Amino acid sequence: MPSSTTAALSRLVDRTRVPDPTLQRHAVGAVFRHLLSLPAPLPAAAHDATSALLASPHPAVAAHAAASIARLTATRPDLLPSDVALPLLIAPLAASPSPLLASCLVKAVSALATCALRSGSRFPAHDHPFIQALASGADGARAELMRQAAGMVADRVDWVVKFLRPFVMFSVVRKGDAAFARDLIGALAAAAVAAGKASVAIPVLKMLQDSMLHFGRGDDQEVRLWLSSAECLVDAYVVLLRKLAHGQMPTYDAQASSATLMETLLSQYSFHQKFLGIDSTIFGLSKHLFLVQKDLGLCYIPEISVVLSSLSYSLTGLEFEHEQLAALKLLSFLIDWKYENVLDSKEQTHHVSVELLCVLAVINLTISPSKSVKAVAYHVLSRFSLFVLDLPASHSSEEQDISTSYHISKPALLLPKLLHHLWSKPSSSCFSFMKYIATKASPDSGQSDLEANYWTHQINAYLTALHREKHTLDVRSSKTTSVAISSLISSVASVLVMHPKLGTSAAESLAMLGTSDPRLGMPLFVVILFYSKILCSSGKFSAEISLSLLESLPSLAIHGFVLPLALQWISPMLKRDSNSVLYAMAVRLLCKIWAVTDWAFPNLQVVLDPENFSNFISDREISASIATSIRDVCKQNPDRGVDIILSVSFCIESRDSVVQALGLESLSYLCEADVVDFYTAWKVISKQVLDYYVEPAVAHSLCILLRCGAMDAEAYSVISGNLVRTLWRIGTSKKNNPDPLWDKARGTAFHSLSNYKVSLIQDAIPDFWKLNYEFFTNEHNLAVLKAMEHLQDEIIRYEHINRRRVTTDKRTAVHKFEKLLEVFPRAVFKGMLSHHQLPGAALLTLNFTPKDILNEGKPKDLPRVHSAFEQAFVEIAESMYVSRNIVVALLALQSWKSFVSNWMQAVVALLDTKDSSKLNKAMKAANDIFKILCDQVPVSTPQVVVNIALVIGALALIVPPTAHLVVSSVSDFLLKWLLQYEHEHKQWSAALSLGLIFNCFHPTDKKSRLQVINGFLEVISKTESCLVKGACGLALGYVCHGLLTRAHNAVDSEVEAITQLNERASVEDILHALVTLLIQLCPSSCYSLKKLSIYGISSMGGMEENIHSFSDDPWAVAGLVIGLGNSVVALYRLGAYEAVTEVKDVLISWIPNVDSNSALFDEIDSVSLCMGSCLALPSVVAFCQRVELLNDDLDALFNRYTSLASELLNLNKSGIIFQNLLMAICIGAGSFLSSILNDGVHAMEFNGVKGFLDTLRHIYTHPFPPLVHLGGMFGVVNAFGAGAGDLTGVFSKPMTSQIKHELCAQESSFVSGSLLTSPVGETLSTSMIQEIFLLAKDAKDKHIQDYAAWAISFLRSRWSKNQNQILYEDNGSNRSPDDHDQASSFSEQSLVWNLSLWLSDLKFEKSGDVVPISTVGTVLKCLSKAPRLPTTDWGAIVRRCIKAEAQISHKLTNQEDPKILKEACLYLTLAHAAHISPLLQFLDDLTDILRFQRLDINVQSILLKHLLHLMKLFSDSRLDKLHEDFTEYLYSPTSSYLNYSSEQKSMLRMSFWEGIYTCLVDVSEESGVFSFIEKCIQCLLPLLTLHSDGQPEFMKEWSVAILCLTNAQKKWLDDILQIRSTALVNEGHVDVAKKIILRARLCATGCGSTHELGNIKTAILCTKADGVWWSVLVEITSALNSAENIIKRQWLLDALDIGCVTAHPSTVLCFVGLLCGSCCIYMPLLLVNSINVLSDLPVTLPAFLSTIVSDDFRNSVADRLWLLTTDIYTWAEQLAHGHDQPGHDRIHRSETEIATFLANILLSTCITVEDYLSVDKRLKLANLEAL
Repeated sequence: MPSSTTAALSRLVDRTRVPDPTLQRHAVGAVFRHLLSLPAPLPAAAHDATSALLASPHPAVAAHAAASIARLTATRPDLLPSDVALPLLIAPLAASPSPLLASCLVKAVSALATCALRSGSRFPAHDHPFIQALASGADGARAELMRQAAGMVADRVDWVVKFLRPFVMFSVVRKGDAAFARDLIGALAAAAVAAGKASVAIPVLKMLQDSMLHFGRGDDQEVRLWLSSAECLVDAYVVLLRKLAHGQMPTYDAQASSATLMETLLSQYSFHQKFLGIDSTIFGLSKHLFLVQKDLGLCYIPEISVVLSSLSYSLTGLEFEHEQLAALKLLSFLIDWKYENVLDSKEQTHHVSVELLCVLAVINLTISPSKSVKAVAYHVLSRFSLFVLDLPASHSSEEQDISTSYHISKPALLLPKLLHHLWSKPSSSCFSFMKYIATKASPDSGQSDLEANYWTHQINAYLTALHREKHTLDVRSSKTTSVAISSLISSVASVLVMHPKLGTSAAESLAMLGTSDPRLGMPLFVVILFYSKILCSSGKFSAEISLSLLESLPSLAIHGFVLPLALQWISPMLKRDSNSVLYAMAVRLLCKIWAVTDWAFPNLQVVLDPENFSNFISDREISASIATSIRDVCKQNPDRGVDIILSVSFCIESRDSVVQALGLESLSYLCEADVVDFYTAWKVISKQVLDYYVEPAVAHSLCILLRCGAMDAEAYSVISGNLVRTLWRIGTSKKNNPDPLWDKARGTAFHSLSNYKVSLIQDAIPDFWKLNYEFFTNEHNLAVLKAMEHLQDEIIRYEHINRRRVTTDKRTAVHKFEKLLEVFPRAVFKGMLSHHQLPGAALLTLNFTPKDILNEGKPKDLPRVHSAFEQAFVEIAESMYVSRNIVVALLALQSWKSFVSNWMQAVVALLDTKDSSKLNKAMKAANDIFKILCDQVPVSTPQVVVNIALVIGALALIVPPTAHLVVSSVSDFLLKWLLQYEHEHKQWSAALSLGLIFNCFHPTDKKSRLQVINGFLEVISKTESCLVKGACGLALGYVCHGLLTRAHNAVDSEVEAITQLNERASVEDILHALVTLLIQLCPSSCYSLKKLSIYGISSMGGMEENIHSFSDDPWAVAGLVIGLGNSVVALYRLGAYEAVTEVKDVLISWIPNVDSNSALFDEIDSVSLCMGSCLALPSVVAFCQRVELLNDDLDALFNRYTSLASELLNLNKSGIIFQNLLMAICIGAGSFLSSILNDGVHAMEFNGVKGFLDTLRHIYTHPFPPLVHLGGMFGVVNAFGAGAGDLTGVFSKPMTSQIKHELCAQESSFVSGSLLTSPVGETLSTSMIQEIFLLAKDAKDKHIQDYAAWAISFLRSRWSKNQNQILYEDNGSNRSPDDHDQASSFSEQSLVWNLSLWLSDLKFEKSGDVVPISTVGTVLKCLSKAPRLPTTDWGAIVRRCIKAEAQISHKLTNQEDPKILKEACLYLTLAHAAHISPLLQFLDDLTDILRFQRLDINVQSILLKHLLHLMKLFSDSRLDKLHEDFTEYLYSPTSSYLNYSSEQKSMLRMSFWEGIYTCLVDVSEESGVFSFIEKCIQCLLPLLTLHSDGQPEFMKEWSVAILCLTNAQKKWLDDILQIRSTALVNEGHVDVAKKIILRARLCATGCGSTHELGNIKTAILCTKADGVWWSVLVEITSALNSAENIIKRQWLLDALDIGCVTAHPSTVLCFVGLLCGSCCIYMPLLLVNSINVLSDLPVTLPAFLSTIVSDDFRNSVADRLWLLTTDIYTWAEQLAHGHDQPGHDRIHRSETEIATFLANILLSTCITVEDYLSVDKRLKLANLEAL
């Protein structure tokens, strides 16, 4: 069968070869009839037969065969499908058939394609029949293809656009056949319009519009054809619109589509600018199209505004008259049409008119030589004036900000988008690239954060940076576009000048732009005049805008062609009959113009001429304006000032104070520049200024002028002396009524006076030192004080340089009591009086080392020394009767410390130095002594045993801190005694010693510490002895001193944290035990104690009801009370500041107030409470005062002591408990008085102090029981600072001698400082010491003699220690004995001496003394700059000033912040802490975490800023603690830092950064303290905060941090900023992002390489760019901006490669947009947010590529971009159709929301760079439709 079919078909085909047309037709018909008879599908022979027919040499055969094939396929597609038939028909076209045959073949192809399309077939570009037919090149095929395509359009089929699109795109992309493309576009456009339906025509026209994007990119001929195609499309729209309008059909879609066409043509003509005339043609087409619409009565639609946007972009680049005229006519027409529509609709516009962006360009055309251009331009300007008046004050809520919406940007869209955004959100967070570039160029910008967000401020900063680098905005744009970027920026700024917020800065921008670009000078000058005219005629806008415009005008006169016009504009206002305000303004403008260009000076000189000036002297406004201009000329150009010297003289001679003042100021500038000799001028004008005292303005200017006299003052000594006296008179003159102007003059007088040498001032002003001091300390005005401060600094410097050693003529003063204390041992221990008779005094004063060994001892004498001290110990212990009195026991223990210390020193001195080190010798000596004492226990009486426990405790207190084994042995020994319940005397004495020893444990010795605490808690709860309970309670108080102290050498922070938690629990247990036991022993205390904010107290309700009172021993309750008082230290370390105050208040409440009506001690329990409170309160008050937790009336508390003592004496109550009470009151009162006075902060009334001392004198001079005598004497010596009973060092402050001067001898009602050295109390204290001295020496009563000697010994011991402490400070700073002399070597007239004296004598307690804060603060500032200070208690002075800050009247300080005094105190402390130990101690206290977090924020800030001072002052261990404290402060959840606002926290951190920066600058990297700085940086880095959008939150803080990091060690910095794993980047960790931002900013500053960023490039670009990671991209872009071009290019190529594999392609595109945007010419116009960066990619990428010279690079970018585009387009297309996404599973689902947007953006971007693609890729690109 197949063979027969083949044979049959072969015969039929052969028949077609007969040259008879009729037979051929029949033969062809026979072939196809035979084919119809065959079963489907047709065999291969059939295909061969049809191919043979189509290839027939006879055209008629081929034509008939082609038609038959088309019919067969249409009727029997089963036999011959279209996909088989079409190749058969297309193949003959390649053989170049005749045009007629080619036409027939194309018709057949068209018919087949139509059938296939109707059946649902689709033809891709590579298999498109029309493309194949056109590609064959057959003659006649193109024309037929055109007809068939047009016919399809005319048939109005739905699929026509999709079918024809590949064909049309192939036609326009294919090179060499542009004429066919033109004809095809015209034919299709005509066919579409002929269809008559908008639904058919508009899609076809839009397709053709798309094809115009790819057409016309060749030679001039192709451009002409492109332009011809554009005319065809415009004509088509014209016809279509007419049809629709005449048919009364909807026209909106057609109008909108036509507007889009014109916007496309206007945007595309930039590719064809080399073709002359294209601009005017397109403008003409646009006008024609829109004119037709208007003639048809159609409305102006919003879409037409896009054309206006394009015009605003294009106008600035037009050069030829016909182009300018065409564009202006189009603009004029559109504006008129739009405005008519607004009037017709009576709608008010609520948005910024886009056409206003054309203002600058239109004004530029008004100066065109063409009259026709000018006429149209003036007409447009008239319309613009109406739009300006209609500008909205705020943004309309209905208008969408396009910068935050998904859109595709074009160059012409940049300006309106920027304008709308700026008008609506002038200070939005949408920043520009300029913000980074300008900040990098000028990091010290003083703008506020709000101003920094203003685009106008950013452009100004950017222009300033460019000017500094001698660059211009258009340095690159001239190579890439005809439109200068400076013109575009000016267009925006010229609209923003009318913005209510941005107007002033926009006017400044215009001035800067006009100055930098000569082309803009004249247009901007006219712009300013244009707006000024509108503003003058309208009262709608603020005057501030007008002033800002006028201020910007003079700067444009720098260009020579602008100057004549500016002068011409000003000249009418300078006529004599002009308005005075206008004349004055014109003078100022002329002066400003001269400041820009000296060419205007002749004009200015005429105006400033004295003759002209005299005509206006009666007009204050004009005369002030002229005088001000004269002043400005003299200031800016003194040489020109000489030219108008007569005008200056005329001003000085004027009787108008303002003019005269300005004249004097003018002369001062000339004298400063040395163009006029001051003294010559002064001789001329001196008589003209005699009435300076009347007018403060004249006095002020005169003072400025007299400053010039300081230069040659010595040569003119007589005249200069008069000048100095004049300045002094002005400065020291005070008016009855406050006058700010006069105060300003006074301040200026002192400023000028400080320029003269101090020696000249001293000679000119009699008694200057005294007058200066008195006036300075009595001045209240802050401004004057600040001015005087400089003068005082000069005086202090002069004094220091010319100082003399006055100490050589003085003899060091020795107090009388010192002599008594010096001779005391010899006077008391003489004759037969043995040491055991005065045991307490012997312990403190005698050394029991044998005399022969004392000086020349040898190791063999060691047994003798031990024997001597052991014997003395036994004798004294047997005579030292401690009884059961805790106070006496404490006094004994304190005395034993001196004894054991002498013993230790004697033994250590005799030990062999070769055998051991000094430390080992001390440990050996302590062990030997400890063994001797232990050996005494079995043979000793209970009284001696008690003393042994006390001696052992004293031994542990004096051993070196490193002797841990000795302390451990002693504690174990005493702990065993503590647990011996059967031996009460061992228990209570061991408890006292053990409590003190607890503080000797090493902080890491946790086991021993815990054993001691548990031992105390066990004994206090189990023992039946009340005395033991009291001793344990007191010991637990001592224990609290050693808890919660940080172990600075602790390596494991976790262990340290656990220790802290355990010790907190111990503190809670101790407090609970003390309070519980107090309530048990003294139920009356329950009410007070339950008020305490202490853990567990609230759960004790009802306890006192079940427990009876124990009143066996008053020291039980007293010991517990003292222990409770000592616990405030631990409470403070816990941060329980309120509890500390409550404990203090409870103690005060237990001391009865005699003045109250309640009965005194009606309950016996209250006596014990009072005893303990009297003894505990001094240390509690001293502690509270030191940590600033004291707000009580100290005088009232002291009076409570004294009145209570007097009342007890009057009551004459008997009983041992009242004797103990009176003793406690006396000793406690003395300690209380000493703590207040020695602290130096509070001054007490001397009469009250004297009354108390008289009471004590009465006690020890009258017959009272021994305990009362003891209390009276120890109360006296404690009042003098002996510190008896103080074993915790609360009262260990050195007694500093006060400054003595002649006024000290006068009677004073207040006393502060030590009574022994106080000028007021020295006489009284000396007499009392002498009395007790005599009692110790000659008293008949052995008890009185013993107690008197003991008391004097305490005072003597304390005084001698005080003297030694002055020579060697506890902080480790050695001071030589000569330092005291050097510090006090000040003459009595010295300013430093007198100011120090003034501060020392300030008594803030006196209600009549009103010293303003400003005065005290300024004095402190002056002293902080002094090279040295006199010796006095500066710590007390500083603390007194800080405490009294709230008490000082600041009514006269001009409402100055009262915190100024604290700051001044702090600066003084920082300046002199290195040489004055009290200030160093004060600084140490302030920087302790517990105190630091309670300071005012400004004080904290100052301390942090002066970290360098602290680093130089503190030791390494103290710096470690400082770092730990700061870390705790910043990170602790309980820190007060958390209570601050975000801004306050940032301010503190910034201060810390600034302090670190000063350290980095000052300290070398090799320094040992550099690790401290690095730890501080590591502490602060995690605290750098980011906004919710990822931007750095506090820019100033970030800037300082970056500044610090740039100075850090690079290796260390690389280590801390290293990203350990790229997985952390992919997971989006904020801390990692912050590190990247920091590294990027470092790279941007030039400190670092982008190589480190390149290592994590892939990880960054594979992360979702939102929040902080968006900021990461921005920062990296900023860093790359300053990198080399080759690096930028590589980043761009790599980014495009990564985009094909990343899960977040939007991140890659954002980065590409940022990188290209930051480097392209449009950078100043771009708004940077995640949406807008993507939208602008079609603009920024080609603009960036246009700056690249290398074609290879552009081709590489285009190829990679094409790959990325096809990938994303395919993914987005599949998503749109709901298909599976094979190969795109990697893309994160979060990207799907913007998939279409990304695809369209990439498509548009590819179109802009398609010239760099190969033809096949361009064809594929053209076939991609926007999704």
